[in-house]
Amino acid sequence: MRIFISVDIEGVAGVCETLQGRRGNPEYEVARRLMTQEANAAIAGAFDGGATEVTVADSHGPMRNIIAEDLDDRARLVSGKPRPLSMIQGIDDKHDGVILIGYHGAASNFGVMAHTVSGLAFHSIMINGVQAGEPTLFGGYAAEIGVPLLAVSGDDRLAQEISAQFPSARNITVKQALGAGAMNSLSPKKSREMITQQVRDVVAAAKGAPVESPCKVPLTISVRFHKQLYADGAALLPQMERCDAQTLKFVANSHADAISTISALALIVNGLQ
Repeated sequence: MRIFISVDIEGVAGVCETLQGRRGNPEYEVARRLMTQEANAAIAGAFDGGATEVTVADSHGPMRNIIAEDLDDRARLVSGKPRPLSMIQGIDDKHDGVILIGYHGAASNFGVMAHTVSGLAFHSIMINGVQAGEPTLFGGYAAEIGVPLLAVSGDDRLAQEISAQFPSARNITVKQALGAGAMNSLSPKKSREMITQQVRDVVAAAKGAPVESPCKVPLTISVRFHKQLYADGAALLPQMERCDAQTLKFVANSHADAISTISALALIVNGLQ
């Protein structure tokens, strides 16, 4: 049984401010260790549930945060960027399930450090009229290739999104959002214990898990940027339709195309800084 685990940092227990996700400070070093430990908790649960192979994708920011030497040596690690499928790179249709650890709410949702793909670039992203978070994109891609989303960990606002978009996926709620930079969190130890138990249970039942996605292709994607300047740069791409000063629209025929295009838009914004 092959299980794929994508790990972000904002939804990790004990993490609640932007500084913890940025390199070059002591708070980041603490947060990346907590991220690595939650990844290990999920890996342990997957193998306890019957997995024979686990791949972990480091999926926060520079995508090189997990402390490789501390990662459970039974798992493979995908790291670095840019990469074509971004946070879901490494999954294929031979996997039996996907698990998202340390994820967060969508851009324009109330949640701890809520954003979609790039907090710097995007005010909000809508796909076929659905408020799109990262699970919408990456769980949607997994569904498109026939792989079910088994479980997601993060805050209570993320849990609401998952319940609406992937109703059969297990929500592992490790903290409550009090604001963009405030939380009421379980201890990291308790959170890791819960992740291991919940992942074990969903992996053990993975063979019967339904494949769900909130958005079917073709995907009509509306991207609203924080600044007009960002939209000006992105509008140079031929597939973009300008809707207003800060909003562009395009159509993707697959989740993979949507992921690569949105990732490219984020890179364009980085270049305009």
